[in-house]
Amino acid sequence: MRNKSTMTLVFTIIAVVMATFMAACGPAEQTGQPTGETPSDKTTTDSAGVKPAEAAKQLGGKLVMVGTGTFGNPNDPHLPITATGRVYAVPVTNGIMKRDLYDKNYSITGDMAKSWEVSKDGKSYTFKLQQGIKFHNVAPINGREFTSEDAKYTLLRITAHPSVIVEKWKPRFQRAIDFGEIESIDTPDKYTVVVNLKNPYAPFLDAVANPGTLVLPKEFVEKFPEKIVIEGMIGTGPFMPVDYRNQQIASYKKNPDYWKKDSAGGQLPYLDDLEVLYFADVQTETAAFRARQIDVTASSNVINKGTVDLVKKDDPKIQVFRTPVASLTNFRFNTKFKPFQDVRVRRAFHLAVDRHQFSELLTEGVGVVSGPVTSPVFPEVANTMDWLLQQPGYRKDKKADLEEAKRLMKEAGYEDGFEMGAMISTGTQAGDWAALLADQIKPLKITVKPDLVDYAGQWVPRATNGEFELAWMAHTVGTDVDSVIAAHLLGGAPRNYGKFTSAKFDDLIKKEQLSITAEERRKYAQEAEKVIFEEAAMLFLYTNVNTMLAQPWVHNAADGAIIGSSIGLVEQVWLDKH
Repeated sequence: MRNKSTMTLVFTIIAVVMATFMAACGPAEQTGQPTGETPSDKTTTDSAGVKPAEAAKQLGGKLVMVGTGTFGNPNDPHLPITATGRVYAVPVTNGIMKRDLYDKNYSITGDMAKSWEVSKDGKSYTFKLQQGIKFHNVAPINGREFTSEDAKYTLLRITAHPSVIVEKWKPRFQRAIDFGEIESIDTPDKYTVVVNLKNPYAPFLDAVANPGTLVLPKEFVEKFPEKIVIEGMIGTGPFMPVDYRNQQIASYKKNPDYWKKDSAGGQLPYLDDLEVLYFADVQTETAAFRARQIDVTASSNVINKGTVDLVKKDDPKIQVFRTPVASLTNFRFNTKFKPFQDVRVRRAFHLAVDRHQFSELLTEGVGVVSGPVTSPVFPEVANTMDWLLQQPGYRKDKKADLEEAKRLMKEAGYEDGFEMGAMISTGTQAGDWAALLADQIKPLKITVKPDLVDYAGQWVPRATNGEFELAWMAHTVGTDVDSVIAAHLLGGAPRNYGKFTSAKFDDLIKKEQLSITAEERRKYAQEAEKVIFEEAAMLFLYTNVNTMLAQPWVHNAADGAIIGSSIGLVEQVWLDKH
C-alpha cells in the first residue's frame, strides 16, 4: 500500500537497460519465446522500478492523454503510413500477442493467445487462443465471438495476401517483410491457429507482437468497397470509438463486455471514458499539463530537462518515465550519387562524424550512442558498449579517425572535397542537424547544402524514388533488430532507400533470420554490424530516450520502446483524484 503523502514515482528505465546493454549478452537456448503461457498476474516488482499493474482502488472517471505525433488513419491499424497513426487503434482492439508494458524488458507475452509454441525446426508457430472473447456489440458484428478464423484473416491481410487485399492497395501494406515467408495458416479448431513458414524466421514472434498487428473482423473490413477501413473501427478491445477529428481529438467509451479481468477478478478497464488530444507544440502541451487539464503527456524526445524541472517544481509528485525508444537516428547515403558509390568516401564520413557530439547537443546527453545492432533497444543481440566505443568512428577522441578520413578522401580522388545536398526532415531540431553535420565534415572540405523538407509530403516520396544525396531521419523501428538491419539495408528491401548492396551482408542476414538458437542469431547479427561499419552502409548515431509525464493521481502508467506504445496503459490505468 502506498503512502499518498510520499507518493513520488520517477521511473527511470535507462539505467537498467543500459546495464544490460553494456554487459555482454549471455547465451540463451532459443530465439524469442519458443513456448509460453500468458501470465494471469504479476505479484512482484521488477528491479528496474517498473512495477506490475495493481488492482484499482477507485473505478470510473475519464483519462485525458496526449497522442503521439500525427493521427494518420486511426481506423485501419494495418496501414503503416505512420507508426504514430495506427496507435489510435490500440484502445479499440487486441492482438494475438503483445509487448508487456509492465515488464522491465518489455517482453513478448500473449494477448488473445493464452499459450504459444514453436516447432523444433522453427518453421511452425501454434497459438492457443483465449475462449469467450467477443467483438464489440455493434453492427455488423453484433458481439460475435472471436475465433481462429479472425486471427488468420488478420495475418493474411497484414501480409497483403491476394485473397484479401485489393491489388491497387497492395503497396500500402508494407509489413509483409516483417513476417518472413508464410506458406500456410491452418485453423484446426475455433481456438487454435498454426502458422507455417517456408523457412525459419527469427523475427516472426516480434512481428506478431507489434502494436500494428491488431485483429480486425473480416465482415467489418469488407463492409467498405475498397476493403480499407475508413470509419468506426470495431474490435475486441477495452474501449469503443466515439469521435475522431484529425489532429484534434479521439474519444472513446468503455466496452461494457470486455473480456479481461485484473488479478483480483475485477472487470477491466477501470475507466469509463478516454480522450486523446493532439497538440501542435510541446509548449502548449506542457502548459495544459501544468494546468492539470491533461493526465498524461505524449511520450516524446521534445520534453526536455527544463520542462521536467519545471513541472517537478510545480509538484514533486509528478511521475516521470524515461524510456530508450525504438527509433533509427541516422544519415543514409544514396549510393547512386557518384561520390558515395566509393566505399572510401562513405568510410570517411563514418569516421568524421562525431556521434557523441550529436547525442550530447541534440538530446541533452540523454541519448545513447548506438550502432544498428549494439543498441539498448536490442539487448538480446547487442555487442558490449566497450566494444562499440573502441570502433573507428565511435571513439570519443576523433584525431585518428579524422586523419584516416582525410587519407581515404585523398585516395578516392576527393582531396579537395565536393558539394552535396543533405535532405533533412523538418522539425524542432532540423537546423541544428544541418549545422552540426556541416561543421563536423568541414575538415574533409565537403560543402553541405541543407534541404529541409516535410516528412510525409516530400521526404518519403523523394527517399522512395532515390531523389537525394545524403538524407537524415529518425525512423520508427520495431523491437527486433531485423526492423533495422534487414528492413533498411538488405538488398531489395522496400526501406533500403540508399540502394546499398553487399552480397556478404545479405548472406549474413539470411543466416541470422534462419537461426534457431539465440546464440547463433546473435553471432550473425554482430557480424552483420561489422560489415555495416566496414562498408559504411549508413551512419548510425544514437538511440534517443523518450520522456512521458503523468499526474500523481494516475496509477499504472507505463511506457514502452515502440513509439506510441504508452497508449496501451489505458487497459489497466486508474485514477485517484481525492
